[in-house]
Amino acid sequence: MKQIALVGKPNSGKSSLFNLLTGLNQKVGNYHGVTVEKKSGRYKETMIIDLPGLKSMWADNLDEKISVQQILNYGNSKDPILFVANGRQLEDSLMLFSEIADLQIPLAVVINFKDELKRSQLLLDVEKLKLQLGCEVVLLNGKTGEGIEEVHDIIKNDKAKIPHTFRRSQYEQIVGDQFENQYLDMLAADRKNFTHEQFEALDQDFSQRQVLISKIINDVLSENPKRLDIMVNSKKWDKILLHPIWGLLIFLGVMLFVFQCVFSFSSYPMDLIDSMFAWATEMTHEHIKLGWFSDLISEGIIPGLGGVLIFIPQIAILFLLLGILENTGYLSRISYISDNFLQRFGLSGKSVIPLMSSWACAIPAIMSTRMIEDRRERMAVILASPLMTCSARLPVYTILIAVTFPDRDSGFFNLQGVTLLALYLLGVIATLVVAWFISRKSTEDQSSIWTLELPLYRVPNWRNVFFNAWTKTKSFVVEAGKIIFFISILLWVLASFSPKDEQFIDQKFKEYSAMGNEFQQDLSRESVALEYSYAGYLGKVIEPVIKPLGYDWKIGIALITSFAAREVFVGTLSTIYSIGSEEDASIVQRLRNEKIYETGEPRYNLATSISLLLFYVFAMQCMSTMAIVRKETGQWKYAIYQFIFMLILAYVFALGAYQFLS
Repeated sequence: MKQIALVGKPNSGKSSLFNLLTGLNQKVGNYHGVTVEKKSGRYKETMIIDLPGLKSMWADNLDEKISVQQILNYGNSKDPILFVANGRQLEDSLMLFSEIADLQIPLAVVINFKDELKRSQLLLDVEKLKLQLGCEVVLLNGKTGEGIEEVHDIIKNDKAKIPHTFRRSQYEQIVGDQFENQYLDMLAADRKNFTHEQFEALDQDFSQRQVLISKIINDVLSENPKRLDIMVNSKKWDKILLHPIWGLLIFLGVMLFVFQCVFSFSSYPMDLIDSMFAWATEMTHEHIKLGWFSDLISEGIIPGLGGVLIFIPQIAILFLLLGILENTGYLSRISYISDNFLQRFGLSGKSVIPLMSSWACAIPAIMSTRMIEDRRERMAVILASPLMTCSARLPVYTILIAVTFPDRDSGFFNLQGVTLLALYLLGVIATLVVAWFISRKSTEDQSSIWTLELPLYRVPNWRNVFFNAWTKTKSFVVEAGKIIFFISILLWVLASFSPKDEQFIDQKFKEYSAMGNEFQQDLSRESVALEYSYAGYLGKVIEPVIKPLGYDWKIGIALITSFAAREVFVGTLSTIYSIGSEEDASIVQRLRNEKIYETGEPRYNLATSISLLLFYVFAMQCMSTMAIVRKETGQWKYAIYQFIFMLILAYVFALGAYQFLS
């Protein structure tokens, strides 16, 4: 199959062209041996490869190095490249084009933002530019698709061709044959090892390219005094949006709006999904009469699917909003505003969006780290962001705080609210400290300088925004969903089967009911069956380990089952304590009434509750997050190390709190 690569600078509109060409015929994977995302799709009988954005052939980060290597491979195979240029920053784009043209690769140029060129009062002589570059040039409006037929014609009729090579035709006498012979070796080498002469040759080469491209731009671009209006307007907006005070307040307002949308707009579809699966569970019980098979579907498979699909609204809304911010140009401004503070923790401004979106859910937050170019920083955010307080922790926090600190009317600010705020702040502090530690200890490659390009403000490309949100959400469902699905079934098996027979369970139920304890008189057979299930025995196996934290085997079961998702902790306690409903008040009352058999004291006293709260602040109790970490890093070892580290951290803090308070 014929193959064509899309190459261009960041914010040039490559994704728009890729989506226009491939439609739904896309797939996302990783390049062989590395974790950089690879997007490919089919246009008829041609495979379209969307390479990561590239600022220069002299790459610093992993994404750019992958692009450079793929371009060098194209130089050997002579497969064509569609070079996508930003029409409003054409001179900058042509600098990269000139470097690729030196490699003798068949090229065609697609100049995007045709509509904005017109709005900026810029007239581009396409025919003259064709002659100057020595290859096909077309104008494209990535928003409407205007000009896409000319791109189709280039692909179908193989119109990409080797352009005039800048060095051989223009620079040969200036740069010299020695540099020409070393060019490919230098591209593949580490610039840290360059000699002084090589750096001088690069500087001379860059200066000559600038001179030549400036002449080309002056020859093909007719400017009107009004063409600077948009740039001037962008600078006016930046005076407000990048202001040290007003910019920060606007940024906080934008983030508040994003979080509110993620929580508020996702609640209805999430409730709808939840009700759909509840209905499916009822239908299963009603129409499937084979007991174990009915339970497998209603308590294993259906919850497993629900555990995947329930995250879709949050993920889709978050990526939709991030896409809008990115397409308008504001996302770069957010990174700029927060950069100075985050630099103290080994991070940069690009980390602020994933970190703050972790308050909604760590899954889309980790997925959004793809915008971070620096490999070391990205790994630090991936491994630290699950410490931020996600929405899944809220049911656990709410119930344990209510048990520990009964609601007493003390105005707007009360102890419950202060405790919840303290837990959020503790999560933020832990995240930044861990990120700082990882960034210092990591052996991953790190870019020496973080460069930030502030694009001009523009109206979002809505087709691109919605399409990218769709593909990223689909990627989560397909990749992480399989793991979540199978582990959910495993948890059901452990909780539903017992090494003991039914007669043994009945006998134990009678013994417990006859103890005379008020709580035990209300005990259900299901709770006894759970105690002697494989999950129950597992809870008792770990009881010696968790007893120093103030936990018994029942809490141990909840800890184990909440590995699927933190909020499962509440549902597990409901089953253990024979609660027919998972309403907060009922659970809270039962937990307050739970006694320690040996002493008769409350099980959920201050020491135990604080210990549990701290455990859930630090522990990685979310298998879907582990699945995403594995997907984004490309290796299970990072997810396993992260799980173990956070588990140890949780145990230490929980142990310290219980021993200090008890």
